[in-house]
Amino acid sequence: METSYAQALWQLIERGATPKKALEQLRENLETKGRMALMPRIALAFARIAERNTGKRGVTLTVAHESDERRAKSAIKDVLAEIQATPKDVTVKVDDSLIGGWRLEGRELLVDASWKRHLLSIYNRATQ
Repeated sequence: METSYAQALWQLIERGATPKKALEQLRENLETKGRMALMPRIALAFARIAERNTGKRGVTLTVAHESDERRAKSAIKDVLAEIQATPKDVTVKVDDSLIGGWRLEGRELLVDASWKRHLLSIYNRATQ
């Protein structure tokens, strides 16, 4: 039951309702039906839905250093247009193991322009 409420809340927000207004409507609905005890479980179900949908729609840009972020964002503009994503969909993470460069992951796509990949490739060829 809480999943149904969470899905309804998600759909309200997706259709353009502000989150505050959608939550007020949900709270009023639960109060009139005497189901306010469901609110914590609805919140957990909503978090699961949000995580699942973010994984489908979200795109992660992983950079080696914070200073590389601007250069990487300009380099991924064409890729974002190709996968029909906006810069708002991009989440930026810093990964010290990349050494340099960037990686773009999401929507069943991986674009790896990191130095780590090239260095590992060189190492593998040298040791074989």
